[in-house]
Amino acid sequence: MALEGTLKDFSLADIFQLIGLQRKTGVLTLRGKDDTVTVTFLDGKVVSADSLNRRLENRLGHVLIKTGTLTQEQLNRALEIQRETLQRLGFILTHYGIISTDSLRAALQLQILQIIYRLFRWKDGEYHFSQETTIEYDRENVVPITAESVLMEGARMIDEWPMIEKKIRSYDMVFRKRPLDGRAAVQSPQAADADADDSATRRAKSTEDNIRISRDEQLVYDLVDGERTVGDIVESSRLSEFDTNRALYDLVTRELIEEVRETQPVITIDESILEPPPADEVPAVPLPLVAVLALLAILSLATSWKNPLNVTSPLGRSTTAVEEVRKAVSFQRIRTIGEAIEGFRSVNGDLPANLDDLAPNFIAPDALSDPWGSPYKYLQPPGKYLVIGFTPDGRADTDLFYSRTIESAGIRLDGSDTPTGGIVLVD
Repeated sequence: MALEGTLKDFSLADIFQLIGLQRKTGVLTLRGKDDTVTVTFLDGKVVSADSLNRRLENRLGHVLIKTGTLTQEQLNRALEIQRETLQRLGFILTHYGIISTDSLRAALQLQILQIIYRLFRWKDGEYHFSQETTIEYDRENVVPITAESVLMEGARMIDEWPMIEKKIRSYDMVFRKRPLDGRAAVQSPQAADADADDSATRRAKSTEDNIRISRDEQLVYDLVDGERTVGDIVESSRLSEFDTNRALYDLVTRELIEEVRETQPVITIDESILEPPPADEVPAVPLPLVAVLALLAILSLATSWKNPLNVTSPLGRSTTAVEEVRKAVSFQRIRTIGEAIEGFRSVNGDLPANLDDLAPNFIAPDALSDPWGSPYKYLQPPGKYLVIGFTPDGRADTDLFYSRTIESAGIRLDGSDTPTGGIVLVD
């Protein structure tokens, strides 16, 4: 499968969707202005990711220390063994009983996902997918990650990052704790519930004596000291990059912390230079130049509908990146439903009467609805069956459908191995 181009022409969601649906094995390389990232797939699932600037192997020990799984002394000892044996750091940590296998798997998965999630913030870049028959990865400690789970979390981040960046504008920003008038910011006893609440609900839980904050907010709040930059806090935090920034955003919004601003020198201005020049000194605009400017204004109005920045133009109303990701997830769910229907038929000898018959033995119940909460439509016209998806406003989407023809000898896929639909997948 030849797959290469730029992210402006083909979004990251589309790339993951194609590789996931076609269950391809190979390496996806993405080159941006500041980094090069490789993502390895096995049968359409992510099994590895690495960054030129943030090597997975180099940062594994850092993550384990951040999460409290490993001490610096233990890491130093493991690195010493690694220099002598040239073995993987993860193998050394588990082989010598320094950490458990489950802890290593969790840390590796976190690192892989964080590398991938940063890609969803890329505005541009080049990509190339190299299809392979076999690939190498840490089979003992890495659990393959489905493309759908990556896309769903990526959609959430795309949705929330613009909001966060309004308050956390740069990793060079420095924050300090605000005076709380004798009160204290303390973690709620119901930390698990508090994490799921929004800021307004947490404020309602506050009392006269203290201010309730979530577990994530507490972890980040403790790191705010008026000297650490946002980048320093991200590096020191036990949370992921996104969750750390989200906690900082919540703390700023709740006015528990504030930005440290440098004192600017007072600059005096000679008010005389602000006075307008005499009327006779104002340069006159040549009449030919006025005519040219008027003509350009008319042409601009006549072609404004072609401008993608014009919100009144058809191009200005294109779907958002979040909608594209969710549509990719919806198409993948439809494909999964089709496979579940085939599994049901092979076991029971007939098609299911409705999609609810598939859960939970053949498919997870939540996969029977699209990312917007609408259940998929299931039809059985003579000789075939259809699964239809919907747009965000609940209308049938002609791009989101799955159709298979039923023959006496079995189920035929309209003469090919690919589901018919608005998105055509070809080798």
